[in-house]
Amino acid sequence: MQTEKIAVITLAIIIVAALSIFVGANYSQEIIDTLFPEEKVIEYGDCADVNYIGKYTNGTIFDSSYNFPENKTGGTPIKVFVTLDKDKSPPTEYPQYSSGWIEGLIEGLVGLKEGETATIGPIPPEKGYGAEKIGVGDTFTTSLIMYSNLGYEFNQTVEVTKYDDESMIIHWIDVEGLDNFTLPEGVLMEDLENAYYTIYENAPPFYLWEDATQVINITDDFVKVKINPTKSENITSEISFLTVGTQLGAVFPDATTATWDEDTVTITSNPVAGSVYSLIYMDTELLIKIDNVTDDHINVTIEIQGENQSATLNRTISFDRIYNIRRTYIIPSMFETIFSEDIEKEGYSTHYLAGEELIFEVTIDSVYKTSRES
Repeated sequence: MQTEKIAVITLAIIIVAALSIFVGANYSQEIIDTLFPEEKVIEYGDCADVNYIGKYTNGTIFDSSYNFPENKTGGTPIKVFVTLDKDKSPPTEYPQYSSGWIEGLIEGLVGLKEGETATIGPIPPEKGYGAEKIGVGDTFTTSLIMYSNLGYEFNQTVEVTKYDDESMIIHWIDVEGLDNFTLPEGVLMEDLENAYYTIYENAPPFYLWEDATQVINITDDFVKVKINPTKSENITSEISFLTVGTQLGAVFPDATTATWDEDTVTITSNPVAGSVYSLIYMDTELLIKIDNVTDDHINVTIEIQGENQSATLNRTISFDRIYNIRRTYIIPSMFETIFSEDIEKEGYSTHYLAGEELIFEVTIDSVYKTSRES
């Protein structure tokens, strides 16, 4: 009997071996893959389609990729680029896959197989949406209240004075003792609900004189600053446009002068007709050709990527030497993410799941072995 069993096993091995040789000799790799499919296991660098049900530790569902999580139907799986490096991009063939998922979920996906259902967690807050949600009395430092396209960074320390589902209110603190600084070109709008193309409004062009803006008075509501111009010629090394109220003008490296009295600064430009200036804006070169100059205006043609556009600039622009910078800023909830990185540096988070331990029930819909392509 034992001899018969050995013979049967031997025969089975021979048949399998022969079948493998036959398939390898007569069928394509695609058929081989169909007959003997590879088990796809998620590794760092792979892309995966993942269905999930997110729960608090008490079992309450807070989110899901399913339309009906109770029976796991409907909806669309999320597209995950499995990496802990948020700055790393997925392969070019998979642009819709994102690394913007919490660390605990990414770590829990590694090792799971295509088609597998598993529970990840509890994920601690530190690897979820933050250990602590920011609240009233907390502080953080940000350079995002002021905006500069020219690279002038101005850091402000702010305190959260109100925080609810609708908005976060922050107040600029630690103003006393502020040295002379360069005021950037823009400041956060007072009414962000009406933001359209930008969330910043123009500040006066104090930035034309670096480290020449001085604090002259501080109240609970405003920081009053004054510009003390340091030169009247050769104000800038390259052309730049500026807007003061309804006045649109430009500052030229070789054709602009400034005068001032106790209250007002006046900038006057007199470029030569036919001159061409180059300006790099948002990595795009603009060519500004001076068409003609009148007593009040400068008519220019601006070429952007082969397209021409005409513009009329004021030759003379005036602005007050004193400017009041608001100390309180109302940030609607939809704009809170602007400050997320600065807030996270202080160990806080604005996410509603901050401070929570979380559980994810996941089903791996598809795995793409992009780790082998990198």
